[in-house]
Amino acid sequence: MASLEWRVKQQHKSDPPSITRNFTAMHVRNSLHDGDAEFSTNASRASSKDPAFRSLHELLNLSYKRLQYINLTALLPKHIVVIYTIIMSTLDGFDLECTIHNLLKASEIIDPSSAQYKSESQTWQAHRNLHPKILARPDSLASLFRLVAYLADTDLDWAVRCQGIGDASAKDVLISLAGFKEFSFDAEDESIIVGGGMTWGEVEEKLEDQAPGYQAVSARCSFVGVGGMILHGGLSWMSSTYGLASDPQNFLDAQVVKLDGSIIWASEEPDLLFALRGGGHEFAIVTAFKLKVRRFSQKIYSGSINYPRSSLPALAKGVAEFAKRMDEWPSTAMYLYNLDLMEGVFIGAKAQPGLAIWLFDTEGEEHGREVFKWALEIEGAVDLTKVMTLREVNIYGVAGTDMTADLILRAWEWLETTIALEPTKLNIGTFVLLELFQKAVFRSADDSSECAWPHTQNQHLLQLGVGRPDEGDYPTKLDEKALDMLKNAGPMIVGGKFSSADYFVNFLQPWNDYRAVYGDNYERLQAVKKRYDPRGVLVRKNE
Repeated sequence: MASLEWRVKQQHKSDPPSITRNFTAMHVRNSLHDGDAEFSTNASRASSKDPAFRSLHELLNLSYKRLQYINLTALLPKHIVVIYTIIMSTLDGFDLECTIHNLLKASEIIDPSSAQYKSESQTWQAHRNLHPKILARPDSLASLFRLVAYLADTDLDWAVRCQGIGDASAKDVLISLAGFKEFSFDAEDESIIVGGGMTWGEVEEKLEDQAPGYQAVSARCSFVGVGGMILHGGLSWMSSTYGLASDPQNFLDAQVVKLDGSIIWASEEPDLLFALRGGGHEFAIVTAFKLKVRRFSQKIYSGSINYPRSSLPALAKGVAEFAKRMDEWPSTAMYLYNLDLMEGVFIGAKAQPGLAIWLFDTEGEEHGREVFKWALEIEGAVDLTKVMTLREVNIYGVAGTDMTADLILRAWEWLETTIALEPTKLNIGTFVLLELFQKAVFRSADDSSECAWPHTQNQHLLQLGVGRPDEGDYPTKLDEKALDMLKNAGPMIVGGKFSSADYFVNFLQPWNDYRAVYGDNYERLQAVKKRYDPRGVLVRKNE
């Protein structure tokens, strides 16, 4: 029985153009084998002579400077009501920009005309960029607390961006977590604490410097953000051995700012930690992650082998055979993906998408060349493999029934049919990428009560994407047709065996059946969501 897991994946460019994209991916089962914290004195000057206000104001500052995660609501429930009344009433009548300026330092509000505004507010799918009026970049828990405490009780459209390749945006206020980049390594329990605004490339640089030889279960591309990757499942080159990044053995704890303003470690409230393990971003704002690290090989045989389009039949057969035996080589992983039209030309093909595989073997070059000998010997192969560290691999990065050659051929038929809708536009952002994994990757959490996403018996992922240059005209008729190709790809490639439950949780689309994806955990997640975000303020409006 073939079934599908869908998720989103970007193709990496060093400075990618803004592209209107819609992405998804399919999972194919192989059943043959098994600092400063002052409240704004400008906004509350009229009330600052009140002794109760001054004493509370001083305590708040002292508390933040000493214990940034202190739960002030628990300490001073009566005065908290007073302080909120004072601050909110004095802010009433101010315009949005003035209000935010009174809550944050000038350096924490990014100039809309700056390159920083563009880089920290840009969405991966261009049509989801709502061009926020204000980009706030808090540089401390105190600043973030103040901002969230204000926004949570308003009707403003706001969202939180972790960095990386996500699509978080808002019309009014976008909070960038790029100021949260703390890093610490605990050698005794082999764990790290990383800021919620880091990318995996930044984490791996810190590991090389402070914990050489150690690795976290990281994303397979260095530009991916830590927060989005972990909160939505988290596939890694290390997943065949250690599971997903969101699994309990890897994601140990998280420091969060709740919408009530309290700052806690999620392990203090087990339902919250459960929800964060694959349940997404709609429960609290994660400012730091505690992650397990392990000693890992730094001599990895990896890279791409490129082929002309004419090699597809032989490659499809070879990939299908390799998929049947993957559990024999737990140190390996492999992707099959299309090159764009121009890259196809560069390797001697006509203007059709070329093909490539990206291989990975932690046992080194000799072992890898033997395991992937079949791929290196296919006619037209261009060998671009070499020995790398895991960080180098990630910098290069790529963007039921058994896995069959026919399924691979049908996936390429889908690709070519989609591009044919408008070749001069859809050739840029439309792709197929087949990821082969061992069975253990998606069966890495035995107890579904510990992770929001209950995992699956499926084995492989087929990623699909449609995209074109952003011309500011979304949506067009072409966009509608291309999106229809994406929505219908499951039945087109797999047929009637396609299941709406088999989407992977990274970047679920609005048209996905969330109840089916989260299965028995769906109702529990809804209850947790209602408890932590009863007004739905963390639900993104740019879907």
